[in-house]
Amino acid sequence: MTMKLLATATLICCAYSAQANTKLDEHIFSPDQGIICDHKAGFCVDSYGISMAFTKEFLGQAAQDKMMKMINDVGTKNFDTSRYSLSNKVYCDSAQKACFTDRYQKLPQENYSQILFN
Repeated sequence: MTMKLLATATLICCAYSAQANTKLDEHIFSPDQGIICDHKAGFCVDSYGISMAFTKEFLGQAAQDKMMKMINDVGTKNFDTSRYSLSNKVYCDSAQKACFTDRYQKLPQENYSQILFN
């Protein structure tokens, strides 16, 4: 009985770990459900949009500093963190709770939407 419980717990942990660190594209990964990070673009997002906290946690202080500089250069009133494009052109809109193939085609990207919004 103990061995059966241990084996079940191990399978659950392995399944969670595989799901928790999903590679989506060459530079894009999901370190946990609800989070996507893009090494090339230099930021991480959650269901609300670009997240400075997750950017720092998963990409480091330098990535957070670079993103903050970009936001400050544009001006916080002019920078919408809730709509963004990743380095592979996938476009996400937090208000719509959806991701698309790119900003103009609007073909759904279900795998990205599932990770962020479900």
